[in-house]
Amino acid sequence: MPSTRKVRVYRFIEKTALAVFVVWSGGLAVLFALDRIAGHELLAGIGVDIFILLLILVIQQTIDSWLVMSFSQSDLTQKDVFESLYERSPVGYLTLDTKGRVVNVNPSAVNLLQGSMDSFAGVNFYNFIKDEGEVDLEVLERKVEAGLTVNDMEVPMETIAGNYIWVMVSVSPYRNSGERLVSLIDITEKKNIDTAKSEFVALATHQLRTPIAAIRWNVELLERSLKTIKTESQTRYLAKIERNVLRMINLINDFLSVSKLEMGTYAAEAVSLDLSEFFESVVDEFVEKINEKQIALDRHEVPAHAVINTDSRLIHIIVSNLMSNAVKYSKTNGQLTFSYQLSGSSLQIVVADDGIGIPEGELDKLFTKFYRASNAQSHQTEGTGLGLYIVKQSVEQLGGGITVQSGEDKGARFVVTLPVSVVSA
Repeated sequence: MPSTRKVRVYRFIEKTALAVFVVWSGGLAVLFALDRIAGHELLAGIGVDIFILLLILVIQQTIDSWLVMSFSQSDLTQKDVFESLYERSPVGYLTLDTKGRVVNVNPSAVNLLQGSMDSFAGVNFYNFIKDEGEVDLEVLERKVEAGLTVNDMEVPMETIAGNYIWVMVSVSPYRNSGERLVSLIDITEKKNIDTAKSEFVALATHQLRTPIAAIRWNVELLERSLKTIKTESQTRYLAKIERNVLRMINLINDFLSVSKLEMGTYAAEAVSLDLSEFFESVVDEFVEKINEKQIALDRHEVPAHAVINTDSRLIHIIVSNLMSNAVKYSKTNGQLTFSYQLSGSSLQIVVADDGIGIPEGELDKLFTKFYRASNAQSHQTEGTGLGLYIVKQSVEQLGGGITVQSGEDKGARFVVTLPVSVVSA
């Protein structure tokens, strides 16, 4: 392969020859036009022109062949580097055709899926995936076939040895060959740890219910016994105890809901629900605070008294948490929208306020566990950061979606869309 300096020298010669050709041809044309050159001299001049042109062509072909050689060697080097990384990578890699059949596999993937190189010949990748509702296999197949990129999808898989593992799968088009490159990262241990944590939280919070219930019952008994003789300070102390006991009960319920939803042990139970009556009951839960802050409540129910089949506990978690936040972060004399619209088998619920809002840069973190917006922390010291996380988990459990539009001091508008079974409208 020639050096860059040599290529530059040849380029300089090429440009010089081209300049000489232009000047020489121009001079011949002028002399011929003025009839100052003989016929044999003109032929000689044309011969020089042809020589210069041939020289330019030879230089161009030489440089082009060098460039082709350079690109070929570069491509070869890149291919060697990629194949070396592919074979030696600690991450498992599979190469698939558009139908999901395994074309190639690296040693790390062989170890992860507990087989041998020969055991992958002609095997379909989708046969390893456990179809237990954790992943939509049909959607994954369509994405892979269409050449779309799949990023960090958590997938349960069964190895060739019959063991159950969790794998983070990413898929991308592989060069221009029509093949797909699949990366496999073992997250079984992480999943086991998450499950163990959720189980511990569920057990601990369940055990806390008994002493908390006893405290609450004894506070009620104490309040009754002191009903006619308690002092102002005793009344204040009892109210503080009761308020904090209720906070603890709500916190325990939140943790239990999170644990059940994360572990997949939540047992959904569909019941008939009159939406107007349900929304009225949710308003009743917060009517005292709404009146205290003089919030104007704007309600729309389309159609009124529609009856649907759904899990009443999950939809209550969704609506009551959104309503609680809206009331908590609304300003005094503010306005709150609380509405639903049933269209076909789709239920849209809107909870919107004109309160402190959420900074736009923090919206992507809003539904993560234990996250509270920066302005919410300064506005309200109370809160666990679990409410919206539970809402999102509950919405997804019902097969729906949730969106939010907000900005700091611009209020917040939450829209929940759920597929429902309509009994009557």
